[in-house]
Amino acid sequence: MTEYGHITMSPRDDIVAGSMVTLTFTYTVGERGMREGGSLRIATPNDAWGWPLVPLHRYFQQGHLNQGRDGGYTSYARMNTQVELESDSEAWLDLAAEERCPIGDLRGGWAHHIVARVRDGDLQPGDVIRIIYGDTTWGEDGVEAQRVAPTPKDHFHAYVDVGGELQFVELPADELAVNVVPTPPAKFRVVGPSVVRPGEEFEVRVAAIDEFNNRPSGAFTGEVRVGSRDPRMQIPGSAAFTEAESNHHRIEGAMAHAEGLHRVSVERAEGRGGRDHSNPIWCVGREMRVYFGDLHCQTMYHSDSIGTPDEAYEFGRDMALLDFMGVTDSGGQLKDGWIETQEATNRHYEPGRFVTFKGFEYGGQRGHRNVIYRQCEIEPPLEDLESDNPEALFDYFRGRDDIISIPHHTKVWTDWDYYDQELERLVEVYSCWGSGVEHNDPLWEKSEKPGAGVFNALARGYRFGFIGCGDSHAGMPGRSYPQDRQWCVHRKSGYTGVWAPELTREAIFDGLYNRRVYATTGVRMILEFSVNDEMMGGEIDLDDPSEERVIRIHAIGERPIAYMRIVRSNETLFVRECSREEEYFEFRDTDPAEDGDFYYVRVVQEDEETGWSSPVWVNA
Repeated sequence: MTEYGHITMSPRDDIVAGSMVTLTFTYTVGERGMREGGSLRIATPNDAWGWPLVPLHRYFQQGHLNQGRDGGYTSYARMNTQVELESDSEAWLDLAAEERCPIGDLRGGWAHHIVARVRDGDLQPGDVIRIIYGDTTWGEDGVEAQRVAPTPKDHFHAYVDVGGELQFVELPADELAVNVVPTPPAKFRVVGPSVVRPGEEFEVRVAAIDEFNNRPSGAFTGEVRVGSRDPRMQIPGSAAFTEAESNHHRIEGAMAHAEGLHRVSVERAEGRGGRDHSNPIWCVGREMRVYFGDLHCQTMYHSDSIGTPDEAYEFGRDMALLDFMGVTDSGGQLKDGWIETQEATNRHYEPGRFVTFKGFEYGGQRGHRNVIYRQCEIEPPLEDLESDNPEALFDYFRGRDDIISIPHHTKVWTDWDYYDQELERLVEVYSCWGSGVEHNDPLWEKSEKPGAGVFNALARGYRFGFIGCGDSHAGMPGRSYPQDRQWCVHRKSGYTGVWAPELTREAIFDGLYNRRVYATTGVRMILEFSVNDEMMGGEIDLDDPSEERVIRIHAIGERPIAYMRIVRSNETLFVRECSREEEYFEFRDTDPAEDGDFYYVRVVQEDEETGWSSPVWVNA
């Protein structure tokens, strides 16, 4: 018996992602005992495990949970967690569930905490507390395990406060490790270029994924049928996955013979499973194309995230089928992983196929920012860059046009007194945290820091392009799935759409720098937006403030579009009701303009997936 006791968890079998489970945590009180007011805490992994539903304390009764006394059990509320006590003491255990950040310097991220607190007596060495998480006694099927997998470093955490003074000690976690495994191949992600030219050959990428968008357990092998409803589309009728391809296949030789909107479908040749469809493929004679990526991706070098930089790039390329991405670990420029990340960034760069960006996350209580580089020259740790000081960051990079600083989850942290127009060309308006674009945004469930949010920055006259990103801490860039890895985030990961002439670092960075970008909630929506023929991200000059502004919108959704809302200087200007996957709309604003006015459009599909154009600003 150790000084603070010991804990075990059962069963210890592999857990399938998204399955319903029951786990029992058995804690034996150590040599110090546990005084009245002391407690045992079980923290779930930071992976959106099912919320622990504890017994309801009936009316004003104490909710005793010992030796057959009233346990506060009723059918008024759902329950999936209970506690048992083996002790000769008159003490009883009060059971609660809380949302908690890490306790002091102890390990463990944001999590659900199951709390068993000692009341009306002390516990002695050898007494046993048993917490059943996923209890089925009252009709529940257990608790849902995390859906992101695999996560090799995940485990539950157990903390004890034996003296009742809120002095917590973490118990050894070896017995609390969990091995969550993905499900078998369940569906296909099918991605073609968003913009192609008539008569131009292109390839369609296909990834076999599990039901939660993970890399599946085992490899899918065999024939698939490849098709299109449009007879003007030339595409191979079948393709074969081999085990060596690791669930990723490139179908070459596709071609659209005429302008228009096309899609490609893929299904198993033997007929099992559903038919999966590609993103919209727009065939048009344009120089500019649109590419999709994620510039906010983490690895094992970022707090509770997982995987190596190489694994992150491989997932983004082969499973999420991104066009570009950047690994931006927090403080990465100061850690051992900085050199490794830069080397991986160069190793996975394939011009014309897959673009990788060097970057890191910088921040603290005054705001979080991702720094993205145009090139990836290997450099040592930036040890002379002061931490947690936005002005120090701006001073460090001021005068450089090969760097972009991008504020993110703006409603949580950002202090807009810190801003640099030349460096901060972009703002992350959407991620798995939700949308920071508007006050009372329907895609935001949490509180707003006073003065924060993108709308407040725009009201100050700041000029940003809008991008969407992941920030999921899942080590799987582009894996757009609700609650990837954190219970405190509710939304899918987002994507950034960039208008650029080619898929190279230089071309994508220039598109980012010039704000030819838009944000989506993780869909490959095609979005064009202009004011007086000035593309999104640009500025127009008016000699006469009464001159009308012609706003043009062209949107192609993955599903039918429900509406398009034009915003002028944080106020709704006009709402266009829609019903088709492809919509064109023109609106003329004849009200007098004011210097600094800005316009953008919010496009919402029938399934609530959303896209935001970057603004166009007015100089009058």
